[in-house]
Amino acid sequence: MKSKRVLSLAVALTVAVGLIFSLAPGAFAASIELDEIYAQYGRGEIISIHGSADIAMMMVYLIDPGDNLKIASTLTVYDLLSGYNIYVGSDWELGSYTLRVGYASEVMNEYHIEIVEEPVDHKPERPDKTGGNRVVATGISLSPARITVESGKSATVEVVTEGTSVRWETDDNDKISISGTTTATVTGLKTGTATAWAYSGNNYATLTVEILPADKSSGGQDVAQQNQTEPEKQPEPETLPDVFNDMDGAAWAKESVNALAAAGIVNGIGDGAFAPSRSVTRAEFVKMVVGAFHFEPVGETIKFDDVAAGEWYADVVSIAAQNRIVNGYAGRFSPDDNISCQDAALILSRVAEMKGIALPLPAAAETEAVEYAREAVALLKGNGVITPEMNFSAEEQATRAQSAYMIYQIYRLGGGNG
Repeated sequence: MKSKRVLSLAVALTVAVGLIFSLAPGAFAASIELDEIYAQYGRGEIISIHGSADIAMMMVYLIDPGDNLKIASTLTVYDLLSGYNIYVGSDWELGSYTLRVGYASEVMNEYHIEIVEEPVDHKPERPDKTGGNRVVATGISLSPARITVESGKSATVEVVTEGTSVRWETDDNDKISISGTTTATVTGLKTGTATAWAYSGNNYATLTVEILPADKSSGGQDVAQQNQTEPEKQPEPETLPDVFNDMDGAAWAKESVNALAAAGIVNGIGDGAFAPSRSVTRAEFVKMVVGAFHFEPVGETIKFDDVAAGEWYADVVSIAAQNRIVNGYAGRFSPDDNISCQDAALILSRVAEMKGIALPLPAAAETEAVEYAREAVALLKGNGVITPEMNFSAEEQATRAQSAYMIYQIYRLGGGNG
């Protein structure tokens, strides 16, 4: 009976904070799909609630071992897409908790989790490691466990282990190289993010490496040197230095352009310029999309009459077609034509669908786009991918700034699901 009272309290709190639905429960088949929730979490860790839903708002509540309501929060679908985090405090009671996610008075997802004293390795990233709740071995650790390094520069990581030998592996030899064992030198090779693992016997520790463009910051001090004194300070896309010198007229796109440039998705045109107002060809746009979302070949090569083998864009156009994000017309792709804003929106709506990124259709879906792209433009406008400052005009040519902005917003809505 006590659990029912807790549920009633949670529903009451839902109303108290203004969670009002235009449709009564059961009026349609609401759906909330969450990424994996693990069976155990240690004190000091974060319970991350991330997923998708076809309803605008929902309720999350956590019940402690004493059957008391510990947390009640209202989430929008955008909160769910970007991820809602619950910090497990050092003073939390150990034992069994119940996590519920619901719509109005209906519980749609319920998880029983255990809060334990020590941190838990929820999702080992190596294919030879199994299980989802293996307790982190105390026999190995890294200092620091997360670093930022410029391309062409190096940083040092110390391994503390009870074992007699250490070996290193990485998921991307193109982005970083590692030399040494218990004192390892990590060198950035290409911008982006890479992961490395230090193994000692059956134990391992994970290192996350962010590689920035070759540049100086903080008065000329190497970023690698900064990491030795501030290992916990991590750059966010909005704190990256301006990569290009001509973005003042498109300030709304700076964050997106900087982030994509840091990941090697977009490049400048020389002399530090990005040319944000320049048009983008269909081939250029598809190349950015395939790179940003890591689309891979999924079948036989798809050929278009006007895409010659050996052209720089031939492979990416074929990959995009294999993944059903482009179709072409009458056997042609028109790679050198400038892409229109509405066609860019249509491709990105397909990207969202292929990547499982939920874009709820807004109630008001009026748009100036032609019929085949109307729903796509409405989806992107309704979900904040197309914004007023962009000066988006459906049938006009998309600019480099507009293209980078839309691509990055879709990426963010997917929680970085590239």
